[in-house]
Amino acid sequence: MALPIASIPVLTGEVAQRFEAEAQANYEWYMNRSEEEKKADEAILEEKFAEMYRMLSKAHLGRR
Repeated sequence: MALPIASIPVLTGEVAQRFEAEAQANYEWYMNRSEEEKKADEAILEEKFAEMYRMLSKAHLGRR
């Protein structure tokens, strides 16, 4: 038996405008980060990837 298709929520009006403004502000902040912020973000990313690879290794699913 087929499952019913769920409706997709759509933002309209003031809510859509607020969402767009916040998304644009976040994008501009991200693009204009200082070098220190970029290096800190990169260090966090490297740490999280190392953590993920350790977990994959324990599950015998490491890099191929």
